[in-house]
Amino acid sequence: MRFSVTYNLEHLDLAYRMKIYSLIKEAVSLADKEYYEKTFGHQDNRMKNFTFSVYLHNCTLQDSVFSLDRMTINISSPDMEFFVHAFNGVRKIKEYKAGGATWVQSNLQLLSESSIKHRKVIFKTLSPLLIEDQNGKPLSPDNSDYESQLNYYADLQVKQFAKRGLQEPLRFTPLRLSKLVVKEGNRHLRNDDILYFTTYKGTFQLEGHPEDLQLLYQLGLGRRSTYFGMLDIVKEVRVDADRD
Repeated sequence: MRFSVTYNLEHLDLAYRMKIYSLIKEAVSLADKEYYEKTFGHQDNRMKNFTFSVYLHNCTLQDSVFSLDRMTINISSPDMEFFVHAFNGVRKIKEYKAGGATWVQSNLQLLSESSIKHRKVIFKTLSPLLIEDQNGKPLSPDNSDYESQLNYYADLQVKQFAKRGLQEPLRFTPLRLSKLVVKEGNRHLRNDDILYFTTYKGTFQLEGHPEDLQLLYQLGLGRRSTYFGMLDIVKEVRVDADRD
């Protein structure tokens, strides 16, 4: 399940992902405070059952600040309860103040979502992929440990949502991926402290059980999948092993 919301604004900090996350949290809180506490309260460090991406319209960057016309936030989740609360809450936030600016809502719409039936899918990133090793060191797609670490994060995500692990290991094939270093803030750091994440954007092929691929399409993929790893389907690849 997916929806998008568009806000008109003139300026946005380069490190904007935590602001979007805060908007989503406020939306859920407005819709249902009890559910908000269960999802974002004492267990706030758990992997979340949603992911988001942001598209900035007509933007230019100068001195770590975007100038733009508007931004569109896409939110995806396989969790119906979360989805309903997030959608209903966002609908109430006609204006949102962040970083000294006011965002004015101009559009809210449900988005279509594909149903994966085959074992191989070519995905493109709507927000870049972040895969790290056990020490928190970012990995590139050509690293020999990349696929195993991708499987590690994917298994955690599926376990948390579906109460089971991956039905089969995933096979990852990079197609057209390029490095993107992302600058982001953190609520636990001072205002002038910045985190840098080495991520990758573009297209790749993922092979695995269709039910696992469907969940990862909805949940996002990789480390910090709430902020990174939102995917869209380019096409499914039918192979002989597929079953109707």
